[in-house]
Amino acid sequence: MKDAYNIGDLVHIPQSVVLIDHPPGEVGDPQLCIPLRIEETTAPTVGIVTKISPRGYVRVYCEGNTWSVKDDTIYTLKKREDRD
Repeated sequence: MKDAYNIGDLVHIPQSVVLIDHPPGEVGDPQLCIPLRIEETTAPTVGIVTKISPRGYVRVYCEGNTWSVKDDTIYTLKKREDRD
């Protein structure tokens, strides 16, 4: 099940997730722009949600850059008291 994301949420980005760097698109544009650079995470990392897209992607800030990632490949970090 997909997590609901909010701007400012901390998210867990697992190993082997594709990070896409692309220029910002126009508001309401249904397509993702041509990527400038693509990387794959080599280890789990943490990011901060900066934008939510209705196209199935989330913009996250991690490792000094802003990336787009598929929203079903990342997970929100819950507060300790919310965990079972």
